[in-house]
Amino acid sequence: MSDIENIKAKLDIVDVIGSYVPDLKKAGVNFKARCPFHSEKTPSFTVNPSLQIFKCFGCGKVGDVIKFIEEIEHTDFADALKIAAEKAGIELTRESSSKNSKEKAEKEKLLNANWLTAKYYNYILTQHKSGKKGLEYATKKRKIDLQRIHDFLVGYAPNKTDNLKKFLISKGFEEKDLIRWGLLVERNNKTIDKFRERLIQPIFNLKGEVVAFSGRYIGSIKEAPKYLNSPETLVYKKKEMLYGLHQAKEFLKDNNFLILVEGNIDILSSHRVEIGNIVAPLGTALTINQAKLIKRFGEYVYFCFDTDAAGTKALIRGMGIAEEIELKHKVIDLTGYQDADDLIKAVPEEWKVRIENAKQTMDYLIEKFSEDLDMGSAEGKSVFESRILPCLSLVKDEVLFNHYRKTIASILEVSENFIDSRANKLKAPALRHSGQTENEVVETKPSNNTFNPDEKYLLQLLVYSNLLESSQFDADNFLSDSTKTVFTILKENPEVDFGILESKLPQEYHQLFEDIIMFEVRDIDIKKEINSTAQNLRKEYINKRLMQLRKEFKLNPEDLSLMEEVDVLTKERKSIDSKNYSIV
Repeated sequence: MSDIENIKAKLDIVDVIGSYVPDLKKAGVNFKARCPFHSEKTPSFTVNPSLQIFKCFGCGKVGDVIKFIEEIEHTDFADALKIAAEKAGIELTRESSSKNSKEKAEKEKLLNANWLTAKYYNYILTQHKSGKKGLEYATKKRKIDLQRIHDFLVGYAPNKTDNLKKFLISKGFEEKDLIRWGLLVERNNKTIDKFRERLIQPIFNLKGEVVAFSGRYIGSIKEAPKYLNSPETLVYKKKEMLYGLHQAKEFLKDNNFLILVEGNIDILSSHRVEIGNIVAPLGTALTINQAKLIKRFGEYVYFCFDTDAAGTKALIRGMGIAEEIELKHKVIDLTGYQDADDLIKAVPEEWKVRIENAKQTMDYLIEKFSEDLDMGSAEGKSVFESRILPCLSLVKDEVLFNHYRKTIASILEVSENFIDSRANKLKAPALRHSGQTENEVVETKPSNNTFNPDEKYLLQLLVYSNLLESSQFDADNFLSDSTKTVFTILKENPEVDFGILESKLPQEYHQLFEDIIMFEVRDIDIKKEINSTAQNLRKEYINKRLMQLRKEFKLNPEDLSLMEEVDVLTKERKSIDSKNYSIV
C-alpha cells in the first residue's frame, strides 16, 4: 500500500474536516456545514463519509482528505501530505537514493544562502552607510515605508563587485554553488556579485522561505537592464509562483479576491494603505499555473494592469486564462494613472474606491474599446467589432456570453445571430497558456463515458430522496451504459456502503457516481420533479426506439413483431402525454 493509500485509510475525512470546521453536522448520509472556502449563510459544504470526499455546491471545491488539507492550509500537495501523515501517525516513506538525498541537501543549502542574502541586503539598506542611496530611492522616490521594507525584507545591493561573495563564502558556501544558484556570476574570468546598485526584493514561497530575488536598477547606466531576476533553481519556478502571495494570505480571510498587478512596487504601495490581497507575476505574463494558484485562494481575480497598450494586451490574455480555468474576473479601472503605484502615491484613499468599483472585464473592455471611436460611423463600428469580438469569444459561461452578445449587437446595430456567428469563428480549441512551447503537446484524453444529463439528474433526485429502491423505473429506460450501470448497482445493493459500491464500478464511472451521491437540491417538489424528469426520459426512449424499429422493419418487412412493438410504443407515448406519469 502506498503512503497516500495508507494515510487515507487511517484518516476519517469527517474527523479531519470537523477539526477545522466546528459546525460540521450530520445531515442524512452526509455531513454539512458552511463552506470554509467562501462566505455563505446557508450550508452548502458537504462531506460524504462513505466515499471519503467533500464537495461545496457553492464554490465548487471538491476532493479527498489530502485535498482538503491542501486547500485549508493554503499549501501544496507535498506539504498537505506531510500534514496528513502526521495526523494519521504515519511516517512517510523516504527515498534513499543518493540522487534524492543530494538534491534535498542542496535545497536546504540554497534556501539558507537565499535567507542570509536577503538579511544581508536588508541590513545594508536599513543600517549601513553604503545603503543610503537605496534607502533614499525606496523611501523618498517610491514612497516605501519602513514597515513594508521590514515585512518584505527589501534590501539594497551596493555598486560593489564582491560584497555578497565575501559574506557568503565566509559562511561556508562555495563559489560554484553560488554561481549555479544565481547569486554570483562570472565576468571576464572573475566571479562577482550578480546584483549591483539595485533595490532588492526577495521572492518568498508560501512557507515564507526566500527562493529568489528581483533587483530593480537605480544607477545611471542606460544600457543596464531595469530588472534583474534570479534564474530558476531547485526551489524557484517563476511560472508557478506569485510575488506577494505569502504576505497576502492573512488578508484573504475577509476577501474572496486577489488583485493582480504587473509590478512589485505596486504591491508594496498597496500594503502601505492596508490593502494586502495583491500579487504580481514574476517577470512573465500570467501563466495558467499562476492563475490556478490564485483560484486556490480566491473566487475572483481583479486585473489591475498598466493602462497602456501592453497592459490591455496582458489583460485580454489574462482574461483568456481565467476563463479557461473558470476563475471569475473583474478589472480595476486605473483611468488617469499609469499603474496602481501612481494612483496610490497621488490619491491614497482613491485606491480602495477603485477596487470597490471594479468592473466586469467585458464591461470594462466594451467601454475601453469604444471610447476613442465614432460609434455612429461605419468605420468606428468596424474597428470596435475587430477589437471586442475576440474578447467575447473567450467567454465560456453561457449566461454571460448571451448577455454580452446582446449588448454588443445593440451597439453595432446588428443581429445577435451575426455576433454569435462571428464570435464562434474566433473561438479556439483549449487554450495552452501553461507555459508550454508550441512544440509541446497538451495531452487530452477523450472520454467514452458519455451520458444523458437528464438521466444523471433523475438518478441524483432518486438517491437524494431515498426513493430509488421503491421507484417504478426500469434500467432499460436509460440510453447510456454509464447511467444504466450506476442505476443498476445502486438499486440492487440498497444496504451496501457507497464506498464499497464505487469500488465495484469501472474507474471511468467514478466521477459520475460521486456526482450522484453528493447531489443536493433545495426548494422544489422533489416527487414532481422526479416524475417529470422520468416522463421526459421515457418519451425520449420511446421516440428513439420507434426510429430504430422503423429502420429494422424496412430491412425485414415480414417480421410482424416489429410492427407490434411499434404499435405498443406509439400507444404508450400517447398515454404518457394524456395523463400524469408517475414512478414514485
